[in-house]
Amino acid sequence: MKDKFNLKFYNNIKSIINRPFRLIFNPVVSGLENIKGKPYILIGNHKSIWDIPLLISIIDDDIHFMAKRELFNNIIIKDILYKMGAFPISRDAIDIDAIKKSLSLLRSGNVLCIFPEGTRNKTDEVLLPFKSGIEKIALKTNSLIIPFGISGNYGIRSNIKINIGSPIDVTKLDIHNQNNFLEDKVKELILK
Repeated sequence: MKDKFNLKFYNNIKSIINRPFRLIFNPVVSGLENIKGKPYILIGNHKSIWDIPLLISIIDDDIHFMAKRELFNNIIIKDILYKMGAFPISRDAIDIDAIKKSLSLLRSGNVLCIFPEGTRNKTDEVLLPFKSGIEKIALKTNSLIIPFGISGNYGIRSNIKINIGSPIDVTKLDIHNQNNFLEDKVKELILK
């Protein structure tokens, strides 16, 4: 998978969306002080298509995102996604290319954002069950995991809330309970 990330393009898009997103959604952000040092993996709930632009607008570091493979079918959107640091993942099977890309990004000192629910949550549930594997990526790259929770509804001046939790070192977690622990942490941040 060729890296087509373009930092200048990313920063231009960030500067374009930054003020409008802050004015429109009026995000209430807590825990930004928990983000320090790289590499790290951001994990959180996925409510809306607005989650990614909102995270880009509030987090200083450039963020690489896993995105469903279907989004890359449109040639224009595909080019923009690649330039913004996104890369495709198949949600139907284990995607070796996406795993390799994740490992490469983190080993190079980048930031990766993963939505472990695997899709946008359109249910009344607080959180969909997490897909496993994030903890393995963190272990193989010696990366911390930084959980976040988005709550509220996207709307004009809606005060959408984003709570960012403390970094998690998966080497200190019970190996049999890592995924459940991560899911519980994100749920706590959504309900905070």
